[in-house]
Amino acid sequence: MARWKHIRRKLRRPFETGGFLLIKSLIPLLPRGAVVGLSRFAGRIALFFPLREKRIGLKNLDAVFGATKTDAEKRRILASSLATFAQTMLDVFWFSGNPEARIKKYVEFEASPLKDSFFEDKAVICITAHMGSWEIMGQAAALLGADMASIAATVKNQVVDRILIEQRERTGQTIIPQKGALKTLIARFRKKGKAAFVLDQNTEVEDGGIVVDFLGLPMPVSPAPAALAYRTGTEIMLGFCLPEQGGRYRIRVTQSIVPPPFDKERGMDEIVHGLTQQIQDGISAEIRAHPEYWLWSYKHWRRSEGQTYPANYPVY
Repeated sequence: MARWKHIRRKLRRPFETGGFLLIKSLIPLLPRGAVVGLSRFAGRIALFFPLREKRIGLKNLDAVFGATKTDAEKRRILASSLATFAQTMLDVFWFSGNPEARIKKYVEFEASPLKDSFFEDKAVICITAHMGSWEIMGQAAALLGADMASIAATVKNQVVDRILIEQRERTGQTIIPQKGALKTLIARFRKKGKAAFVLDQNTEVEDGGIVVDFLGLPMPVSPAPAALAYRTGTEIMLGFCLPEQGGRYRIRVTQSIVPPPFDKERGMDEIVHGLTQQIQDGISAEIRAHPEYWLWSYKHWRRSEGQTYPANYPVY
């Protein structure tokens, strides 16, 4: 069976690569209004089909909001969420065409003391979520002069992976492969560099996750950013890139978390758990403020055998 799956993947790869290259060539040619319009259409039309993403999204919305929002409100949130995700994916290609000019025109950092602090010459662990366009944040920050790196999972198709990395690095950002990133990150922080993590995904306990409260429900997440912050004394900043009218984006730095001084005589677990919970509280607050821009159609909460869960915990 494993051998057959490998053969199928190998046969499929040229078609995946060809389709990717075709989309990469065509999407940048579209006017900005067409990209936004296509995305909104995709979000609305998706609700008329029995899609897996629709089912998961509504279950998640029910679990988090319950009776505090009507079914119609939840469907509107989900339609906007799917449209935002579609635009984010299209923008991976659209911004690859003349990225410097397009980012300067359509992406803006909101002025604030936290934003000024972020661009200082210092190490920062940057945290965001699958909300709005998480893809464009690192490119925009690097274009404005930040020594920015983003952690990214490797795509199995090596041609696609190489092209994606090239696109993401065109404005000066560095892409660090997720696997084996620890030593690279520690060295980066010692040199006052910055690195970004997307931290709203389920990381199973057996894979190193720790359970925290996320949007009112228990969920295991990666403690790696909190552990790195504590061990290296690096400040944590939360930021989000939200869509606006006319296909524009506004990036907001919402919170700074300064870890306590490292003490090798103290156990790390409690401190790392507390920092991780602070991070998730900050992400949760932004999602509750702008639920229409978060990726609801993902299995964020997953049950493990032998564990007890709240009555509103989603079952996928």
